[in-house]
Amino acid sequence: MKSALPPSRLAKLAFLLISAAFCLGAGEVQARRVVIYYGRPVEKAGPFMMNFRGGPAFGVANADNDLRFLGALGVDLGFAVSRDYAAYIVFTPNLQLRENFFHISIPIGFQYDIRIAPRLFLYPRASIGYSALIFTSSFNYGPFRYYSSDVEHGGILIPEFGIKYVVNGSLNLGFEPFSLPVFFNGNGYSIWYRFMFYIGFNA
Repeated sequence: MKSALPPSRLAKLAFLLISAAFCLGAGEVQARRVVIYYGRPVEKAGPFMMNFRGGPAFGVANADNDLRFLGALGVDLGFAVSRDYAAYIVFTPNLQLRENFFHISIPIGFQYDIRIAPRLFLYPRASIGYSALIFTSSFNYGPFRYYSSDVEHGGILIPEFGIKYVVNGSLNLGFEPFSLPVFFNGNGYSIWYRFMFYIGFNA
């Protein structure tokens, strides 16, 4: 039986069908790169988050006069554990310091981003972990200068609340108006209030 179409026309038709199938498949793969959650694309580039933050800290309870005003620095390392990249396990090492004093904390915690507008999120976070208060001093004796330090080991509990704006899915710009580090050990506790600004990225 002879074909209704010439061989050249059949070849062109086959080529067009294969090309269309390839384009549809590529489009499907491209679409899968954007996670859809409850009918809305996720507004973050990926599950990994890293932020660099800093701000002032103020003694609230059981903070000596010399420790009432401190500078604070920290890093947020987070990994999303939900499909919409809203729930994070976070590792947040941070440092409060002034002359002759360092407060080092190494907590791990949980953060949940609550979307309130496109690319704008509110989040609560709670962290707990190890902490140390390090007091240093120095003195001169003759031609020599001597240094000493005293360390208090303990735990740290940090409830926090912040707001974050995500630019193009990758850049994080944020402000934490509430952060309350609570240092504790067998000898008592100390509490500071701080507010932090930060910049970071998602990947």
